Formats: sequence, structure tokens, C-alpha cells
Amino acid sequence: MYIRTSDGSEQGLSYYSLGDTPTSPLEADRRFKRVAALVTGGLKAAKNAIPHLPGTGQQELLSFMTTLLDNFFPSGHGLIDARAQVLRQSQKATVQVNVRDREGTLWPFEHRARLYLSDQSGFRQSGDHYTGIFSSIRLFTRALHDMTPAHAGLVALHEMVHMMFAMIRRFEQRFGAETAARLLSRQPWRLLVLSGFTPHRERLERHVRDLLRVLPIPMEAPALAASLVEEAFAAMFEVTVDEAIARSLRTKPSKTQTSILVTADFPPREFLRYYVLERGFAVTEKQLGSGEAQQIFKRMTSDVDALAAALRKHLDG
Repeated sequence: MYIRTSDGSEQGLSYYSLGDTPTSPLEADRRFKRVAALVTGGLKAAKNAIPHLPGTGQQELLSFMTTLLDNFFPSGHGLIDARAQVLRQSQKATVQVNVRDREGTLWPFEHRARLYLSDQSGFRQSGDHYTGIFSSIRLFTRALHDMTPAHAGLVALHEMVHMMFAMIRRFEQRFGAETAARLLSRQPWRLLVLSGFTPHRERLERHVRDLLRVLPIPMEAPALAASLVEEAFAAMFEVTVDEAIARSLRTKPSKTQTSILVTADFPPREFLRYYVLERGFAVTEKQLGSGEAQQIFKRMTSDVDALAAALRKHLDG
């Protein structure tokens, strides 16, 4: 497996305002440059923390993801303005796997990724990942520009975890479960195998069926439960990286952020709140705080705690 890069073309920069939140070219440019510097600094801290992770699988996975992100930082990222217009195209990173089938024929598999810094407003999340035949990641400068370098880097790693899962799903669809199992049996890829969490997913599914009667989340219960397990994995991976960064710096892990990303467990209400806000669902704080939702969150607590503990063991193993 290896990574190829190619430079994207640069377009002339122009800036726009959105609604009643005008943005000057200078303000937007400052945010772009600051966030690029923050994520670059965060990635440096993550690389320095690799030897401080507890297992070789974690070390290899973090090394692979930071190598991918090196294609975009400090200067390979694209730029998106407040009106979602691409100001500069992202450099492309291509992960290529050569796969040998039962007959001995070698087949190439590629998954491409692009990453953009976006100055779009109206988003409640700090980053997102979306995929079709390739992956695109957006990191939102208005949310990230006040973060620490370590936290900004963790946001980029979080979205990169989702990119890895998207790549594996495409691989499985193309080559089938048997061939995918051979690839995923090796480190660090076996850390991304979540089949052992089926009982946890099934327990979450029972709870989210109740939640979907209370919260307007546009997903079916099985898909939402599976997505929550993946989200919890990404969050727990960030926890372990954050702790490793602290060990490398001989400081305590960050406790100043308001998200669940720097805590070792996931209180159900905060976990669901983070998830629905990050996904941009039209769920209000009032709905999350309703009596019915609170009762469901209370019932979920032990199962969410068990999921967090199992993910920690899985990553450390």
C-alpha cells in the first residue's frame, strides 16, 4: 500500500459575504492561514506522540493518517469561501492497494481524498467527511480558529478516521468480504474491523429506536446505531492520541474543550448531542433536553459506557 499525490491547480482568490455576516478578504484570509498553521502544529504534536501510544497498531494507524494529512498541510489544502465556492482546489492524495485474487491476478484499488479549509458559516460542526467514489474533508475555519493546535489536529484526525472507514467499505464492495478480511487481518487495519462490536451496536439500536420517536434524526435505527459505533471509535481514537500527546509533552490531557473528544467516556446525552450537531441534523437543544429524551439517555448510560470500555480495550490490544 502506498500514497500518491498530485498538485491541484490554483485558482484566483475571491471572497464573498453570506447573509448578515459579511466577511472581508482580510478576515477570511487570516482564518485560512491561522487554521492551516494550527492543524500543522497539531499534526507535529501527533507525530511526536506516536512512540507514546500503547500499541503498535495505534502507532502504525496514526503514522499512516498523519502521512496522509501531510499531503494537505501546511499548504496542500483547498480553500472554500463563505458561499461554498472553491477558491483553490485541494491537492489529491491517493491510497493504492494492489490486490491478488484467487487466480493470482493483480488488481489495483485506489481511494482518493481531498481536504479543504472552509470559511462557510451556518455550520455547527468543526469538520465533516463525505464520500462518493472518493473522499472529501472540510475543516471549518470559523469553528477551528480559536482552538489549540493539538485540538485542531485531532479534528483533522477524526475526519481522517471516517475517510478510512469509507475506503474500507469501498474495498469490501469491490473485492468481497473474503479478500477484504485478508487485508484487514493485518495491523493497523484490523483496528478498523468493528464486527466484534455487533452486540454493542444491537443494544444501541434498541435505544435509538426510542430516540427516533423523540428526535427528528433522518436515519433508520440500524444505520444510526452503526454510525454511532463508528463515531465512538473515532472519538476514542482521539482520546488515546490526546493522552499520548500529553505524555510526550509531560503534561495532563486537555480538559478545557467542551466536546466529548477529550474524555475517556461518553455520557449518552453529550455523545448524542455531539453527534447530531456534527452531522448538521435539525435537532434543537430543547429537544435534546426534553423529559422523554432524558429518560432514554438514562437507559442508554450503561450500554454507552460498555461501548467506550470495549473500544478502549480494542485500541489498546
